Amino acid sequence: MPAIKGTLHGHQGFLIFMRMLTRYGPFCRSCGIAACRDMSAKTLWQGWWGLLSLIITPGVLIGNLITRIRLGRLAEPIPGAPGVPAVPGRPVLRRAAALGLVIPVVVAAVIVWGVGRDPAYADVGSCVSVEGTENDPDVTVVDCGASDAMYVIVGKVEDTTDSAECVKFPGTVASYTEQQESRKLLLCLAENG
Repeated sequence: MPAIKGTLHGHQGFLIFMRMLTRYGPFCRSCGIAACRDMSAKTLWQGWWGLLSLIITPGVLIGNLITRIRLGRLAEPIPGAPGVPAVPGRPVLRRAAALGLVIPVVVAAVIVWGVGRDPAYADVGSCVSVEGTENDPDVTVVDCGASDAMYVIVGKVEDTTDSAECVKFPGTVASYTEQQESRKLLLCLAENG
């Protein structure tokens, strides 16, 4: 004593399936913090290994953090209470399992990097490099100061692949079209420089 009722969760993501872990209170301050740190640390390195797990794991960690705050407000356990309070151990971010936070950061960085180079997400004024053949070009967004920045986007038209639309944009010397299912995109390109 004193103790509160609480629920702590853990999550294990596997490529195809996942598993939720649960510990129910009542918890005294020491036992609750120990359980929270244990469940959260394991979730940090086991929770990210599936597509749906990338969404569930942050929710589990936030839920545990809320319970951890409630546990931190309790007084130290009263000596002589039944049972021996657990030793909380090292904080979660001081454990090796905290390296599990690198996983979502790397995933997010790869997504941002890929989207940043995709011409479908480029704005007018962005520069592109073009490799490949005329029938199968490989267009990538690059910095306008880069040596391979051949063109600058002077016009972007959604829902069409008709390059005749580029006459509306002065300086157009080439066009790039992209169609994915019902989504169509036309980029009108002028020479960079």
